[in-house]
Amino acid sequence: MHPPAPHARLHRCNSLVRSAHQSAAGPEALLDVNSFMFFAAVVDAGSFVNAARRLGIDRSNVSRRIRNLEREVGAQLLRRTTRRMELTETGALFYERCAVIDAEVQNAQKALLNLRSSVRGPLSLSCPPMLGREFLAPLLAAFCSRYPEVNLRVTLKTNVNDLIGEGIDVALRLSDQPGPNTVARQLARVDWVVCASPRYLRERGTPAVPEDLAGHVWLGQRGRMALEMVRGSEHRRVSVVSRLECPDFTFLREALVAGLGVGLMPAYIAADAIRRGRLRAVLGDFRLSPSPGDRLYAITLATRYTPPQVRALLDFLTGSFETGAVWELDRLGPAARPGRASPPQAPPPARRAGDRRGSLP
Repeated sequence: MHPPAPHARLHRCNSLVRSAHQSAAGPEALLDVNSFMFFAAVVDAGSFVNAARRLGIDRSNVSRRIRNLEREVGAQLLRRTTRRMELTETGALFYERCAVIDAEVQNAQKALLNLRSSVRGPLSLSCPPMLGREFLAPLLAAFCSRYPEVNLRVTLKTNVNDLIGEGIDVALRLSDQPGPNTVARQLARVDWVVCASPRYLRERGTPAVPEDLAGHVWLGQRGRMALEMVRGSEHRRVSVVSRLECPDFTFLREALVAGLGVGLMPAYIAADAIRRGRLRAVLGDFRLSPSPGDRLYAITLATRYTPPQVRALLDFLTGSFETGAVWELDRLGPAARPGRASPPQAPPPARRAGDRRGSLP
């Protein structure tokens, strides 16, 4: 008589255990998966003594758990003497399925450990548009090179209010106080700078105090703005009316470079123009308070488990800003330091007709 095929033995094992289970504990009862793994471990050990040693429990505990298991299935699984143990027919069939379950559980645990330790899979990042274009693109390129199995999705958006709803893992935000129910990791300081082109300052003079701004051509995001600025214990307030109004800082920066007026913007947008001498900071000994956001934060949901790719991005960004941001004013050279207040220069002599020197194309 040939032994039954493996799938037939497993089917018979299922039938035996199911019928024994129904008679002992009712049709709804199910064995705990730990019972399957425990039985497989005892059989693999060859004896209760060896099983107790491997599992780190008393021999009496092994014996008691086997008796309880047999009571649950309503069948004898092991024949035991003082020196040996052997499987009954039901026990042998049951062991085959237990060994399969034990192997599957171990494989599942290994898979989870691999997923927890390997940096891979989808990752969604949101950041302010200008910050992303000017500074983050090369950083994120380096991150993708370091972690080639991460699929990165970048959304250029100023504010993301619903991380879950928009599917965002990490949101970069400019803020004074990050909101509740999130985890905020500070990355860098963000200065706000009043600046103008050197040509404009030569022609119109350099403001010495915030109140002087009311007499200058103002370029702003809103038609009317009230600025509060502090210097130590000194508080100043000035209202300005924009000659040019635009919500886009990039557009305003180019208008400032063209010499149209004076404006306020985050240092990370003005940094390159300041470094190249196309813009110059004024009122640098005053600080805007409150500001639209003087810190850059990496925002994530408050969760107990952080996916490896999210943790890797947070650590990468923290390390990239560890020595400070490239846009910080004290790293931009003399053009970022406030110049001395100066009166406007006399207008240049009128050009003769046909003389196009210095005119815009």
